[in-house]
Amino acid sequence: MTTLTARQGSSFERYSWTVFVFLSAILVLFGVSDLPGATSSTARENALNELFIGGLTAAIAVMGLRRLQRSAWYAMALWPAWIVAQSVGAATAGKTAEMMTGIFLLVLAVAALALSYRPVFGADDGS
Repeated sequence: MTTLTARQGSSFERYSWTVFVFLSAILVLFGVSDLPGATSSTARENALNELFIGGLTAAIAVMGLRRLQRSAWYAMALWPAWIVAQSVGAATAGKTAEMMTGIFLLVLAVAALALSYRPVFGADDGS
């Protein structure tokens, strides 16, 4: 297993995991704000999904991606697919604000993945 010192990058690359913590915090806030006003079972389910996905993403980012583990990077690579699915659903429902929020979050997630790619998958030093 390669240590943290074996894979060095710029400070932006090494701390790109904080972007996912930020995205997780936003998702948890969305879930907390949506849950009290949820009148249908679908709205409650969406709010709970936001809470759980946000919490699990924060845990993966802090415990795995911060330590430059490849499995954590692969788990975070699912974020863009999830955001695209949510944005398409919002677009078909005519929810422009939610779609624009999804596009913004998609740009952040892809940028964080791109920045963390080199430190996570960089050349091993043979250890």
